[in-house]
Amino acid sequence: MNKTFVLNLGANVASFLLSVLFSMWLTPYVIKNLGVEAFGFVHLTQNMINYFSIITVALSAVVVRFFSVSAHRGALDEARGYMNTYIVSSLVLSVILFFPLGGTVFFIDQIIRVPAGLLGDVQIALLIGSLLFLLTFVMSGFAAGPFFANKIYITSTIQAVQMLIRVLSVLLIFAWFAPKIWHIQLAALIATASACILSIFFFKKLIPWFTFRVRDMSFAKCKKLLQAGGWSSVSQVGVLLFLQIDLMVANVMLGVSESGMYAAIIQFPLLLRTLSGTLAAVFSPTITLYYSKGDKEGLVRYANQAVRFNGILLALPAALLGGLAGPFLSLWLGPSFEHLKWLLLIHAGYLVVSLSPAPLFYIFTSYNKLRTPALTTVAFGVVNLLLAIVLSGPAGLGLYGIALAGAAALMLKNVVFTPIYASKITGERKRVFYKGIYRPVAGASFTLAVCYALQYLFAIDSLLSLFVAALAATGAYGLFAYFVMLTKAERDIVTTKLQALRCSLSFPFQKGFFK
Repeated sequence: MNKTFVLNLGANVASFLLSVLFSMWLTPYVIKNLGVEAFGFVHLTQNMINYFSIITVALSAVVVRFFSVSAHRGALDEARGYMNTYIVSSLVLSVILFFPLGGTVFFIDQIIRVPAGLLGDVQIALLIGSLLFLLTFVMSGFAAGPFFANKIYITSTIQAVQMLIRVLSVLLIFAWFAPKIWHIQLAALIATASACILSIFFFKKLIPWFTFRVRDMSFAKCKKLLQAGGWSSVSQVGVLLFLQIDLMVANVMLGVSESGMYAAIIQFPLLLRTLSGTLAAVFSPTITLYYSKGDKEGLVRYANQAVRFNGILLALPAALLGGLAGPFLSLWLGPSFEHLKWLLLIHAGYLVVSLSPAPLFYIFTSYNKLRTPALTTVAFGVVNLLLAIVLSGPAGLGLYGIALAGAAALMLKNVVFTPIYASKITGERKRVFYKGIYRPVAGASFTLAVCYALQYLFAIDSLLSLFVAALAATGAYGLFAYFVMLTKAERDIVTTKLQALRCSLSFPFQKGFFK
């Protein structure tokens, strides 16, 4: 189990790092070749398509849970029924959804501001993005194989391959043709199709007892999935109000240019959220397994440790992002973007606290207690939207108003509601899941101070000096984590492994940390 945990974690982190590298390369390239306004539409078009996930998530969000619980309990015929029901239903729903998705292409300039010279490219990007969205929806069910087998590293490896294919596709398309907005979506579609083939292959390898048969499709199981996933759809409304509305508000309230600048800045906070999700996914199979076996004590202990570990890993990149924001933006996108460093600092600050509890979401899914979290997510999503409009427009805070709105709403949802509700459905004390939040905040604050001290002492004006500063801050964080953030027992584990293995793997995901 420990080896599997390390593999799952390592593959997820590697996939995340590839995403970071891809974003760092693509953003300045597109801005240089197409302009900051065009870059804003690369993300905005996909965000608009993602609104349709309100419909698809009703199936995709719960099929993995129902399949895994049934398979863990030995009900293989039932598990087969759930998966076949999902495959058939997702294909049928994809055909239906293609028509409203395609119709959006013709009315896009009535919904958002689109310069006349970019309208055709934006429409093609929407069309290709629609196909990408539907393909992702269908293939998401095949993640049930690695999830059930607790081999999340397979899914992460597929994602890494997908990212590499996307990068290569972008390079080739841009080399052969004059760069266009929709080329980014075309490259993503090629990569996703390749990942779909790999996902099906590994699903068959991991679940040899599964056979696809249309006659196994069950309307009763489809109804059960939709009933359970219905609250996931409601929750998705809130998620979209948190994650997909920022650029829309920036476009409508502040204009195309401001929206493009925000699209460049928001990438790394979004990547932090992605990292949080991938880290939380590492813990989800074990949380589901504890629930399936009825071991509530083990589930609570494991989930509480997962919150703290998730926070420890997130604290470092968040602190580096906020602490070195100024020189990073200046070197990455140019001096004209340096003034937006405070945006990154705001995002980095609240994400350290609000993303740590992410593993607790899987408790809601395991217990099938999705109604209250869904309604709460929508409520705070509406708060985020209204605050973003008021603060960015009437209050005159511009892009900073959008960032502050997200900070307030997400803190209320993840830091106040999530730990308390998780403790309620598990029958534990209200503060039991807060233990994992405090130390990561201390670690991030310490590292942030180190970053600012380094900038005060030395000029960070080159990629080499930026790398050295980040490396020094990382080393300081490692020492702080070892002596302050870890317990004595955990330090003993790290020390023992260092002596035994004589290697650099010294962080607390060693044997015995998660039992």
